[in-house]
Amino acid sequence: MKKVLVISFDVPFDNVGHAGGKTHNFYLKKIKEDKEFEPYLISFGIPEHLSKLDLDKYGIDNKIFIIRPEKRYRMLRGIVNISSRYNPWNRYAGIIPQYYINRIMNHIKTMKRNGYKPEVIVLEWTPIVLLAPRIRKIFPDAKIIASEHDVTFLGYRRKYEYEEDAFKKAKKKIQYRTMRKAELKAIETCDYVCPHNHKDAALLYKAGVPKKKIHPIVPFYMDFTDIEWKGGSNNIVFFGAMGRDENHLTAMWLIDKVMPLLKDTDVVLQIIGGGPKESLKNRQSDKVNVLGFVDDVAPYFAEAACMVAPLVLGAGIKVKVIEGMSSGVPVLTNNIGIEGIDARDGIEYIHCESPEEYADAIRKLITDRQEAMKISANAKKMIHEKFDMEHSAEKYLDMLRK
Repeated sequence: MKKVLVISFDVPFDNVGHAGGKTHNFYLKKIKEDKEFEPYLISFGIPEHLSKLDLDKYGIDNKIFIIRPEKRYRMLRGIVNISSRYNPWNRYAGIIPQYYINRIMNHIKTMKRNGYKPEVIVLEWTPIVLLAPRIRKIFPDAKIIASEHDVTFLGYRRKYEYEEDAFKKAKKKIQYRTMRKAELKAIETCDYVCPHNHKDAALLYKAGVPKKKIHPIVPFYMDFTDIEWKGGSNNIVFFGAMGRDENHLTAMWLIDKVMPLLKDTDVVLQIIGGGPKESLKNRQSDKVNVLGFVDDVAPYFAEAACMVAPLVLGAGIKVKVIEGMSSGVPVLTNNIGIEGIDARDGIEYIHCESPEEYADAIRKLITDRQEAMKISANAKKMIHEKFDMEHSAEKYLDMLRK
């Protein structure tokens, strides 16, 4: 059996709550299902994860470092992480704490001393991919695969372009330039890179990564194609992990820019997702419901007039947009939201950028049932044809075999 060493930033388990973790979990368990491979995982988690971990159940050997929240542990990590956190010229742009680096490098050095020799190494998420040159020195004969959940330097560029404060903007520009250099150097060290959509694949190719090294994969998503979208309500849905800045800022933009244009209607904005900030909760009204985490988003998709995703930050494919389209709920989104999804404006989704465009599209979908049903059917069909996770997993495993 071929030894596959998988190193990740966040421990995967069934029903993990974030999109990247779901994709990591899906492909790791596909590796384990294949009798040719024996995976070993190094990752990080928090105490709340301990009761959810299922790696032993699946027979996946692992070393999980638990990030303890107690004050003494936080202080020790803080001392170790001073440079990685506060130095804008940090060679990894501060994206990976020094504590994580020390844990990973010390553990794999111990593994090597004990005779462990992987044929393949999979690095999940850019923070871990950045360590490829150092990992290559320890295991020079292994093939290294970079699993790029998104092209991180693109997200850094958008953050500095979005920033208005001059000092913060200058700092974020330094971080962007550092990240771009480090990310591309790390990918150059790897034998293959797996971006999670074709647009990121094209971006890497344009940045100088050879096409033969690029193997796009389909991200894991909750497939809601069994939902019978009915619409019929005046509710519009925004869906995402609300603790993340890009989702929080998007929700606030919707409330401030779009909802005032719909004040003469019965439209209600439903904001769904765990971890909403107090500043968002305080914006609730008869026109805005902040629902927080819900056990099942399907009923909300099924009866909503549409899903709105006017994302202001972020990079890579937006799984929430794929999930919405799979359910048949008409999706309204912009350039960032549709990134990596080969959908056509007015056919499988509606493209909007300005508040006025969102408001007009919402009004049209509520009044034009035939148009809404057309977009619903087309979106479902497109997701079924272009985002086949099982086929993607087969190609991924074939790549490992070769």
